[in-house]
Amino acid sequence: MPISTFKLIEYFFNNPEYQVFALLPSDGEFVKHLRRIGVQPDIIPFQRLQSIHRPKGLLNFLFRFPFAFLRITRYFAKNKINLVHFSDIIDMPFYACGFLARTACIAHLRHCIENSLARTLFKASAVLFIHKTICISQAVKEHSGLTDSKAMVIYNPGPLLTLFNPDTTFQKIQSLPENIPIVMTIAKFLKVKGHENFVHMAHRIELEKPHFYHFAILGNKFGGHEKYYEYVQDLIREYALAQCITILDQVGHEEVPAYLSRAAVFVHLPNWQEGLGGVILEAMAMRLPVVAFDCGGVGECFDDGVSGFLIQKGNVQNAADKVLELLNNPEMRKSVGWRARKDLSLRFSYEKHFSEITKVYDMYI
Repeated sequence: MPISTFKLIEYFFNNPEYQVFALLPSDGEFVKHLRRIGVQPDIIPFQRLQSIHRPKGLLNFLFRFPFAFLRITRYFAKNKINLVHFSDIIDMPFYACGFLARTACIAHLRHCIENSLARTLFKASAVLFIHKTICISQAVKEHSGLTDSKAMVIYNPGPLLTLFNPDTTFQKIQSLPENIPIVMTIAKFLKVKGHENFVHMAHRIELEKPHFYHFAILGNKFGGHEKYYEYVQDLIREYALAQCITILDQVGHEEVPAYLSRAAVFVHLPNWQEGLGGVILEAMAMRLPVVAFDCGGVGECFDDGVSGFLIQKGNVQNAADKVLELLNNPEMRKSVGWRARKDLSLRFSYEKHFSEITKVYDMYI
């Protein structure tokens, strides 16, 4: 469930100055959470275009799109919506619905658009149909190709500090060893997430100090990407790391802090330009030192060398060296972790996020 989107809906739903409509393509866990707080979402079964590289999905999208487009446009007009807030680039095919219904449109952009064709299409759609695009980092804004008049940066709020609280007493994670420092990463098994970089790093650390540390990957297989999961498993076997790397099934958001509480160092080594790095912010909240590739908005999460460490993208050896340095220095881990949570609380908050979103809404309502 997209936590920041849920919290945004909740905030404005509880604000008597606004009447909130939530339009979703299907029922599911997100809808259940909304109903639990009193929001009654409307369902129009529209399909989002996930990828143009999957012919079946593309054909299905193209077949259903005209009907969904008309229904969504009528929905905006019938309910006299004053402002539409599209949640991400995945909603781009429907940006024109708001324009045709003569309502102001805000788009949220959460990814660095690396593909030049996708960037061109997004930029054209945003310029034609969107009043303002909210980018979750400066890196996302730069990748959008939009000018300051069409785009602005409003950082994601970061995790709930009451939930991601390192002073909480958590139950033991039975699948993880006790009394040994654990290096952890969190990501679904998609190639862009760079699990193989994590395994390469673990291999280098094991060569330096065999059996001193344990490594954990928290993340599930992802539909359509099973071959990548098997590739990572093969790499673990090739390096003979099966005894020191544990792959954990993805857990609910509320359970993540318990897993992070078992880590000594958090590592994030993706193969793409991250929009910001939600898992990095969660690790920082848990007072974990973070070692991450310098890609996209990652460098906007913390101060390099102070509250985290940036590594040149693709340099696995440097990542291994920095993780080893942290593992060998408990005091360094502690001081960086404390600064990480402090910096997080100063840079990211729900209060600041809601305040800045409200200012944007008030510009167009």
